[in-house]
Amino acid sequence: MLRNYIIIGIRNLAKHGLYSLVNIVGMSMGIAFFALLFLIVKYELSFDNNHVDSERTYRIVEVIDSQDIGERSASVPIALGPTINDLYPNYVESTVRFFNHQVYSHMIFANGQQYNEPSLYFTDKDFFKIFDFPLVRGKKSNALADPQSVVITTEIAQKYFGEEDPLGKKILYDNQFYLTVTGVVDKSKVPTHLDFELLVSFSTLLITNKNIMKGDLWQWNPCWTYVLLKDDVKPEELEADFDILLQDETKFPEYLRDYVQLYLQPIEEIHLYSDLDYEMSHNGDYMYIYIFSAIALLVLIIAAINFMNLSAVRYSTRVREVGIRKAIGADQFEIIIQFLVEASILSVLSMFGALVFMELLFPYIYQILGDNTIKINQIDTRTLTLLIGGSGLFVGALSSFYPMYYLSGFKPIDGLQVTRMLGVKQKKFRKWSVIIQFVIAMFLLFSTYVARKQLNLLKDADLGFNIKNIVVVPLGEVRYSLEQYNNIKKAFLSVDGVEAVSGMDEVLGVLVQTFPYEFLKENITLPSSFYSGLIIRNDFFDVFNFDLLAGEYIQNNNQCDHGEVLINESMVKYLGYKTPEEVIGKAFYNRAGEHIVKGVLKDFHYESVHKEIEPFIIVKNDTRLWKSFNVKYMVLRLDNIRNWELIEGQLSMKWSQHIPYTLMDSFLLKDKVEASYQKEERLAKVSLIFSIIGVIIANLGLFGLASFITVQKNKEIAIRKALGMENFEAMLFISKEFFFLVGSACFIAWPLSYLAMKLWLENFPQQITIDIYAYLFSGGVTLCLTFVTVSYHVIKAGIKNPVADLKSSN
Repeated sequence: MLRNYIIIGIRNLAKHGLYSLVNIVGMSMGIAFFALLFLIVKYELSFDNNHVDSERTYRIVEVIDSQDIGERSASVPIALGPTINDLYPNYVESTVRFFNHQVYSHMIFANGQQYNEPSLYFTDKDFFKIFDFPLVRGKKSNALADPQSVVITTEIAQKYFGEEDPLGKKILYDNQFYLTVTGVVDKSKVPTHLDFELLVSFSTLLITNKNIMKGDLWQWNPCWTYVLLKDDVKPEELEADFDILLQDETKFPEYLRDYVQLYLQPIEEIHLYSDLDYEMSHNGDYMYIYIFSAIALLVLIIAAINFMNLSAVRYSTRVREVGIRKAIGADQFEIIIQFLVEASILSVLSMFGALVFMELLFPYIYQILGDNTIKINQIDTRTLTLLIGGSGLFVGALSSFYPMYYLSGFKPIDGLQVTRMLGVKQKKFRKWSVIIQFVIAMFLLFSTYVARKQLNLLKDADLGFNIKNIVVVPLGEVRYSLEQYNNIKKAFLSVDGVEAVSGMDEVLGVLVQTFPYEFLKENITLPSSFYSGLIIRNDFFDVFNFDLLAGEYIQNNNQCDHGEVLINESMVKYLGYKTPEEVIGKAFYNRAGEHIVKGVLKDFHYESVHKEIEPFIIVKNDTRLWKSFNVKYMVLRLDNIRNWELIEGQLSMKWSQHIPYTLMDSFLLKDKVEASYQKEERLAKVSLIFSIIGVIIANLGLFGLASFITVQKNKEIAIRKALGMENFEAMLFISKEFFFLVGSACFIAWPLSYLAMKLWLENFPQQITIDIYAYLFSGGVTLCLTFVTVSYHVIKAGIKNPVADLKSSN
């Protein structure tokens, strides 16, 4: 019996070849791109939830807040982890720290080659008690137990040793210390915010850098620290005891004690919900998960409506067939089964088509999105089956709704008397389904325009200083030596194309530190606050150009016995002064001594433009006050960035002459700043790709629908032309219905799109104004594609000789 239904179904689908083909292609595209975007969402949601005890694992967060100024740090003091482990054994099962010396990269010498590795961390021996990364070589129990042990990823093992077994091999760290490979971990299939490639045992620091372990371990917060709570222990219980710990006079120094708070952050929430200072890696954003999910669902809905609409059109031509079959004894159930079988055949074919689309387009889509972490051959069969099968069944079931509950219910006499479309109700159904499709398509186009324009605003925003032609060179161990710094600076200045060279402790425009300062105002010392700031060399302003509102730049003056600082205009307002001139000559104080305000700069974006500009301070690195030379980055201004590759080679040669045991790292400041816009970049790309797909699917359905409608109106057009209607008038008569549908969709889509995008824009300190071009773009593209889609059938029907249609009996 089922075989007969299938044979009849295949014949019916072949009979309506155009509608069947359009159905299959549209549905295949909808399912494929829904699955692709769903995989992105699934991947983003899977971060750090693969560990057995992830629900009991937390990161300790430090918040320093004084007078509404401070920092929200993802890292904490070095000593905090072991202290919590010792003080709260009833709450804590184990703690693990990550530490990277706060440097851009680490020098590694392995198998005769030098490497600069940015993802090397020192970590505690209990690493594998908290994090369940698969160890493909070595033993978890002792991989990080001994000093000078290192665990590497499979990618690093391949890079250093090829096909050789890496266990027991030696690598040279920092040109001084040999590390022994004790494990190889595979993290390729475990999405995580932990951005490591090499893990060195924390006890190694007792050999490589004893000063760090002997210094003040509570005022500096360079360690990302994780805690595994015992079963049935709630995070609030441990957080309550943090308040007691913070008042311990042997721990946090007095100037910090009253301003620090410690919190526990669930590890499963870090990737999507955390936006703290000093994150270990770039995180995602939960808001974009909602957006991507909505886009995926909208594309699937377009495909479903397209399928349902074309099915309704195809089935409405079979009213007489239904009447005849009922007249010869077929009941409603048999009719429903036949329609379900035909819908199932289309669904199955569409599922195979979706697999073909995914196989062909998957690499290109993910390359465009800039996400190379997901590979189609790594997707498990179960996930792919559920995605393709589930969405295919959903669309197929939806498409069979019309024939099951409408056509199959006709009485035989009704079916035998009706040869055309089934009146007003069917026409309204067709119109509203097309309108909904175009509402969704225009919404996607509208959001694409707004997202792209907002991204361009971020990229083109005036940061308040120049970032073009600026190159940053991380200094590594050179940061501790003023003599080496001066030698390299002199060498770099001798390279043609290098106009100026200076130094800074962080990357301006990307990340800065916070520093505690007191301020003397009208002989009254204001409470200490933690201001965002930057430590620079005196020639810093030869590289960067700022707008100076009052005073002067810091000069190379070695005669004064105090420090010199510059502040921004937000600091002036925060301190309660009306004009920048009033602050010149006033003093800030910290443990290094007195710092005189030399000048006031116009506000600039010292960090990402996603963040509001707050009070900011620039202080000169003066070894007489700070007792050390510590500038992490050398910054160069070039005369023309187009010559960068040539200049980079010459700089590398100069670097090697002075520091032969390390490779030079470098990057363009503009690239680093723009990397902070990657979430908006991805949204713009996703919106563009899927709005195009949505419009294509909608117009595929419209192409089939246009064919059907023009056939239905052939005789009416023939009569009108016989009565004097011109060819052009005939084309307008046919096409006006389609353009009416587009116009109706505009009036629904535009206000909804405006409200949705206005809500999204509220997340940005700087935001665009949604202009008329957003409406013209979304409506214009849809209108033009509609014209192209229906023009073939409209022109063909408009110029057709009416005699043939008048002679036709249909």
